[in-house]
Amino acid sequence: MARAGWWSTWGLGFVVPVALIAFILIADALEGPKTAYVGVLAVVPVLAAVFATPVMTAVVAVITWLSGWAFGLAASDGNVTAQTVRLIIIAIAGVAAVGAAALRVRRERALTVAQHEAARAHELEVQAQSDELTGVLNRFGLDHALGGQLSARHRSVALLDCDHLKDINDGLGHLAGDAYLKAIAGRIQHALPSSDLVARWGGDEFIVIQDRPAGEAAASLSRVQQSIADTPISLDGTQVHGSVSVGIADWPAHTRFDDALSAADDALYAAKAEGRNRVTMAPVEPPTMPG
Repeated sequence: MARAGWWSTWGLGFVVPVALIAFILIADALEGPKTAYVGVLAVVPVLAAVFATPVMTAVVAVITWLSGWAFGLAASDGNVTAQTVRLIIIAIAGVAAVGAAALRVRRERALTVAQHEAARAHELEVQAQSDELTGVLNRFGLDHALGGQLSARHRSVALLDCDHLKDINDGLGHLAGDAYLKAIAGRIQHALPSSDLVARWGGDEFIVIQDRPAGEAAASLSRVQQSIADTPISLDGTQVHGSVSVGIADWPAHTRFDDALSAADDALYAAKAEGRNRVTMAPVEPPTMPG
């Protein structure tokens, strides 16, 4: 048990209440042979109930009652009825304190269980929205992050295709191909701000949504493309020179995601047709003039 937990349970729940019993009775004894303060002992089990377990609270309650009873015998003020009433009050307070401690512990356990269930639910939600292989968002996670098909602001959509993945799978095996995809996903995420949305769109395709027009986003995507091309990826000791083809398109505010995705796909096709390992922007559509 951690020191803070020990002090909370044993220190405040047992040691302090027992010390308080001694303090009350010593104060009573110093004033003479009487039991005027004995009734104050009723607060001691209540204090224990705030921090201690029900069993520990019951022990404190018994010690409190026996202390009051024994002190009454040793320093009686002659008022038997008053002493009896005090002991009854202490007993009632002790029983109530044990019940309160049990209720507190039950609620704390229920809260702990609820917190664990909430954490587990969040973990499952994250898993459901993440690509199992690469750890980036999957299609479901991307759709959840976007919050709908219409964009509330001007964005850009980029599709990134891993060039020659089939050659890696054929030459080094599919496990190496999986490691290659994980490395590409890591480099994409590392090169982009955390505010950008990165998802695995298909087998060897990734999609990036940025909160900036395609013209501005192209610079960061060029850095991604260049970093992948410049630094080989180690696959089981084999240095593989990778590359990606990128197609990027504008996603104007209040327009459909599918339209921007189609434009980005066309731009990606053009990048691959031009020789791969490059970033190609879709033509910018001129604004529609009101009729």
